[in-house]
Amino acid sequence: MDLSATQPQPSRNQGESTFSKKKKRFLIQVIIFLLLYLLMLPRYWRKTYEPLALK
Repeated sequence: MDLSATQPQPSRNQGESTFSKKKKRFLIQVIIFLLLYLLMLPRYWRKTYEPLALK
């Protein structure tokens, strides 16, 4: 009886290089930073320029 067909095959991600993992982690950090920056920018502008508009 051949048991090789019932054994799980290694997934593709197990062979992923360390460079690829670091690159993916870096890109996720960049995306999170940009999203936070873009979400906070209007609040900063409102806080900074609203007092100037009232004068």
